Amino acid sequence: MSQYLHPLLSSRSSSIRLLRLKPNTDKSADIHCELFEYPLQECSGSHLYEALSYAWGGSQKKLHIFIHGCSFDVTDNLYEALLELRNHTLERIIWADAICINQTCPEEKQDQIKIMAKIYGQAARVIVWLGEAATNSDQALNAIRIAGSETSFRSENKEAVKKPILELLQRHWFRRIWVIEYLIKTGTIANE
Repeated sequence: MSQYLHPLLSSRSSSIRLLRLKPNTDKSADIHCELFEYPLQECSGSHLYEALSYAWGGSQKKLHIFIHGCSFDVTDNLYEALLELRNHTLERIIWADAICINQTCPEEKQDQIKIMAKIYGQAARVIVWLGEAATNSDQALNAIRIAGSETSFRSENKEAVKKPILELLQRHWFRRIWVIEYLIKTGTIANE
């Protein structure tokens, strides 16, 4: 099977590639998608794509997805995110840096990094992938949600939620503080 090669962007400073994630009802099926060029407009509105924020991960393990029928290697963390995001019946339009930016072209990487705030800011929403759910992930996210909505966090059992919250905040994604700048520029953030 041949490896996918990124075609050149018509403008590296004002165009991006978006990923069309193909649906599949079988959770274990191969991931198939397409890439297409998309011009970012000089506007304040959002566009009909979702930007994926995730940690590349320290794992050297690579898994295969298929872009236009050609093989493309991604990290296991990105692979898991795409599996989770893949819809059963509908295509999803996603921007994910490791796929949408040609990582073998230093000039493109440099130009795309310069417009990353715009990429995240103009997305319909940003999806934060923290990794596979742990047994206490829901408890931690719920406690954070409650704490954020109350003026003073009143939990009968603060110690019970402290450990799950600390475990959540120790995930690799939170070590990438620079992404916070981009997330601030978007209106909708989701954890799927």
